[in-house]
Parts: sequence; structure tokens; C-alpha cells
Amino acid sequence: MKILFIGGVFAKENENEIIQNTKTYVEYSANIFQEKLIKGFKENNCDIDVLSAPLIGAYPNAYKKIYFNGFKNKQEKYKYVKFLNIWGIRNISRTLSLKKAVKYFIKLPEKDKLIIVYCPHTPFLEAAVYAKKKDKNIKICFVVPDLPQYMNFSEKNRAIYDFFKRIDIKRLNKLTTKVDSFVLLTEYMKYKLNVGDRPYIVIEGIANEVNEIIQKTQKSTEKYIVYTGKMSKKFGVINLIDAFRLLKNENYKLVLCGTGDAVDYINEARELDSRIIYKGQVSYNEAKEWITKADVLVNPRQNNEEYTKYSFPSKIIDYLQSGKPVVAYLLDGMPEIYKEFLFIPKDESCEELANAIEYCIENYIESVQKSKAAIIYLNKNLIPKIIANKLLDIN
Repeated sequence: MKILFIGGVFAKENENEIIQNTKTYVEYSANIFQEKLIKGFKENNCDIDVLSAPLIGAYPNAYKKIYFNGFKNKQEKYKYVKFLNIWGIRNISRTLSLKKAVKYFIKLPEKDKLIIVYCPHTPFLEAAVYAKKKDKNIKICFVVPDLPQYMNFSEKNRAIYDFFKRIDIKRLNKLTTKVDSFVLLTEYMKYKLNVGDRPYIVIEGIANEVNEIIQKTQKSTEKYIVYTGKMSKKFGVINLIDAFRLLKNENYKLVLCGTGDAVDYINEARELDSRIIYKGQVSYNEAKEWITKADVLVNPRQNNEEYTKYSFPSKIIDYLQSGKPVVAYLLDGMPEIYKEFLFIPKDESCEELANAIEYCIENYIESVQKSKAAIIYLNKNLIPKIIANKLLDIN
């Protein structure tokens, strides 16, 4: 089978250039997911090409460049398409460039061809459906990590943004009828996407295989409580800060890596509490270093809105595969087995979040047990080669 992956992945060689030009946040979680999925196909010796319109922000509010013309540092893994990056018209440009780029795949003589589309970004699916119309031998597998109607949590959405978003979702729903199979992150997604009797698999994410759990020594005086990702009010960052400030132990440090609409609150809080360390937008490697250094990893996203049925935070997988204890709420879209791996607050109050963090720190043996159970589960079910195999099976 000849495979074409269409998505927004970028190579490690190009990360620094993206950081330098990004005004908001870098889509690390989406990039890591794509890289792991591509890795899984290569580990299965699949013949796969990668076509990417990188998931960078739009000019002028989120990215500094009007036109994306590739990156200064060249690499061999992915082929990037060029596009005009101005908000409001960039999707048209991305679509045209991707359609042009898939023509070579249409012309290939193979009778068994598969296009894997990563995420509900209309230009990606437009290009795949265009190719399928030209060559009936092509099948489309749609990988859906999030639903578009739940992908923007900014409190500053303008009416024009909402208007264009509704049009985009309507178009996306029409394109989805041409999809042959699906990879979903929660079972509830199949209803929103009208999957029907088409083949699909549900995965929570993709994990790196872990052979050894490295635990931090108990003798360390400072205890690092770490959160990496979007500093979004909707994701519970403010509750995490308020919960942390209830913990009076001077050896506790809260480390926050990322950016978002909660930054002003973070800056105010760290003026009042010197134990709060805000790193801002960091590279993936630096975030990984803090995860490794952590005594407790926290995902403060609460189970209090409709979107949690259609979401599985990728950081849960990243945190668990680190072998570190994780404090998090069990969201509606998460399988019940994750109760065995997480330290779950008793309710959504700041007091109970603080209690869960402190309990996690004080119960080292239980933390190790949960971490080992999580690693066994991830290695058995969610490593790249296994996920790629599952996807191949339904196609």
C-alpha cells in the first residue's frame, strides 16, 4: 500500500524558526502526535510520503510572516507547501497549494493507495477529497484529535471569526461524508462525525515505548509541581494557581511552561508568591526537561463542559509515559481504566486539587505503583507501531 500523510507537522530542524516567529503558542502536542504516527508507519515498513502545511498561526496576530515559503533549515523527512498566511484567506491558499501538491500521488500507478488526513483542518481534507475524486483507488482515513467546534477557547472571539467558523464546519461536515475510515480520540466523537457503519478505531493518543521508569529521589528538598501547555483559563490554569497557593510548604515550586489568556493572572500571582515559576513559551525539549524534573505533573482541565466528551488531553499521555505521578480529573472522554493511573481530586474545588497534589507528593510508593501500571498499559496499547497497525487493519 502506498500512503500519503497530509497534515501540519514540522521537523525538529525547523522548531526554533517557528518559535521565533510565533506570537501566541506553538502547537507542540499536535506536532508530537503526528511525528509519532508517522514513526509508527515507518516501523511497519510502510511506503509513506509526508505532505505538510505546518500548523503555524496566522498573520498578523499569531505569526510574524505574511507568506510561508518553507524554512531556512532544510530537511528530508517532510515536504512543505507554500501558502499566503494572512488570516481570513490563508485557508484558500493552503487548499490550492495542497491540491497542486497531491497531483503526483494521483498519478501513481499503484492500485492500493491511502491518504491519511491529520486533524479537522479543511484544507487538508479538501486536498484528500480532491485526490479521491481524481482516482477512485484512493481511500481516505481521517485522524480526528479534536472537533473544530471545540478547538478555540479564547474569550476574545470576534463575530467575524464565529461567522467564518460556522461556514468552515459546514464545509468540513460535507467533506467528511467522503471519508472511508476514522481514527478518533473518544467514542463520543463518532456521533458528531456521523461515522455510521464506516470502520473506525478509538485511541487516546500515541505514546513512546518506555523500558525504564526513572523516579526522582525522595531526598530532594524542593518539590516541583509542573504544568506544560496552553495557559488557558478554560483549561483550569487559574484554579491550579489558586490551589497551589493553598499549599504552604516553602519547598513546593509551581512551574508553568506555555502561553495563553491566563498569562496576566500568572504574572500577578507570581508577584505575590515567589514559589511560582513562569517560563513562558519554551521549546519542546525544555518542556520535556521540566517534566523529567517534576515531582508531580498536573492537568487542571475540569470535567465541567460539553467538550470534555470529545477531548483527550495529549499531555495525559506525555505525562504518564514520563513515569511521574499525575494529578488530573477524569474527563467524560477518558476510559475508566485511567482511574488506576491518575490521582483524581475528589471534586473541582481548589481545596481538593491542592489536597490531591499534596497526597501525591507524600505517597511515594503509591505514585510508583500507578506509574508502573500506566507504563504497562501504554506500552501494550498506544506505542506508534501498534497504533499504525490498527489503522492499517481498518483500511
